[in-house]
Amino acid sequence: MEARYKQIRGLFGGKRGVIFRVPPYQRGYEWDERQWEDLWLDLNRINTHVDQHYLGSIILLEREAGEIYEIVDGQQRMVTLSIIMMAIRDSPQLEDPNDMRIDDIINTYPANESARKLELADDEADANYQLIWEEKSEQAEGQVKNAYQYYKDQIEDFDSDELHVLLDNVAKYLRVVETMAKDTSLAYTVFQSQNDRGKEVSPEILAKARIHGAAEDLEDEVAQREVTGRWDHIYSLLRKNLDTPRFQEALRVRRPMTQILINSHVPTPTQIDKGALYREFEKVLDQYDSVTDFVEWFQDQVDIYLEISSNRYDISGRGIPDDAIRHLQYLNSASTHSEVLSLSIYNSVDDDISLRENFRLASVLAMRMEMGGSSSASTRDAIYTTARDVRREDNPAEIRKVIRDAIKSKTPSDAEILEHLKANQMTIRGQWNFRTLLKLVSIEEERRGPLRMELPNLDIEHIAPRNTFGNTKYADWRRKLDEEEFEDRKDKLGNLTLLLPNDHSSLNETSFESKKHTYTNSDVKIAEEVAKYDEWNDEQIEERNERLAKELIDRWSI
Repeated sequence: MEARYKQIRGLFGGKRGVIFRVPPYQRGYEWDERQWEDLWLDLNRINTHVDQHYLGSIILLEREAGEIYEIVDGQQRMVTLSIIMMAIRDSPQLEDPNDMRIDDIINTYPANESARKLELADDEADANYQLIWEEKSEQAEGQVKNAYQYYKDQIEDFDSDELHVLLDNVAKYLRVVETMAKDTSLAYTVFQSQNDRGKEVSPEILAKARIHGAAEDLEDEVAQREVTGRWDHIYSLLRKNLDTPRFQEALRVRRPMTQILINSHVPTPTQIDKGALYREFEKVLDQYDSVTDFVEWFQDQVDIYLEISSNRYDISGRGIPDDAIRHLQYLNSASTHSEVLSLSIYNSVDDDISLRENFRLASVLAMRMEMGGSSSASTRDAIYTTARDVRREDNPAEIRKVIRDAIKSKTPSDAEILEHLKANQMTIRGQWNFRTLLKLVSIEEERRGPLRMELPNLDIEHIAPRNTFGNTKYADWRRKLDEEEFEDRKDKLGNLTLLLPNDHSSLNETSFESKKHTYTNSDVKIAEEVAKYDEWNDEQIEERNERLAKELIDRWSI
């Protein structure tokens, strides 16, 4: 491996017959105006404030006996610099569009005929880059075209002398450290070391690079394609099936990867942060006889993960008993990290009865913390440490005790939960309102026994309308309610029930009496119970609020 301090012209032009290729595991060209402007300002500081500018490290992996160089790290900078050169080439003020400073950076001559020196991984971006290289920029589009246009606009008023100064600034006075490797694993080790020193490199990209590199070491080309194709498919599955609010876009691969690695047979930390993820990935991968075996194991875990996970309460759960699915819905609603625990349970027991009971206890753990107002960090820590303790338990029959002990030691007391439920309004608006829906469902299903409610067919209903004091049609409600007290109580448990959508949409909301008819005939028992009240006022809301809070505590106890 060699590391050399180089001018940009030396980086590109020192290899006249080669092609620089962005490998398929890399993300696309993503720089935007903020990065373009930063680079432009750095270029303009040369000669006025500094003699040269250091642009960072470029890591290249030699392929095909030096005919191809894979850009392991540095594609955003290399693509942008070549775009700047093409923008200068296309300026009408430039006297010589074939200037060697430009030619060395954008052109290569593998067979004595001019070709592009740089190839992008993304087909669409590469096609637009090709159009700009062919001087057909008017036909190009996308982010590559936007970068080209940004720099075209910056040099629009430059005369010939200013363009030559700019060419020197790019070709001669921008410097990089070029690290050249011939060994795949060594290149990725250097890539990771850049991350360790604080350079932002996505651990998912590192992992993808590592799998692709390990696959290339396989002798069988079919096996190579199978490994890389399966790994790419894993990423696609996670991105396609995991969505908000529980999985923000940046976490759709990273969080499952973290939680699956934690649940491997290799000892790992209780929690793995972003900075440690790639190191733990390497540690687990190295324990397998081949990358093929590792990818097969990981694919199996991803399949399980997608069965037990949910974006809201949409669990597929094929092969999991129906009542166990309901426990998972409760568990997932209470914590965005719940899959690390449910995966630990799933991998540790092999019968439906144990699975059902352990999922139930896990949901009690998470729901008690959520209902008691525990911070997200406290809930996360409780979930991860309980998952660790489940994995450490050799006897599957003892896992039930492990989770019960966690409930006793980690969750708020009944009194703390009661005070929190009485004092706080429920989440009604926004993507997280399914948490409130599931709490009401857990009360309703205590009354229904084995009969389960269809969650998509339920609406959260305010008994006294939320806008009671903001709409003249609610005058009858206002006679029974104090505005200041109602503002505090309107979204509390006591003023909420469930209704089927058809009943909800047909409600006459002008008075409590007009609503009671719908409640009386509702198939939802907690709505039917509301009809037994003679009137609805602040005292009724407060009384029902405390009563339902106590019911929730009873429901979520062991």
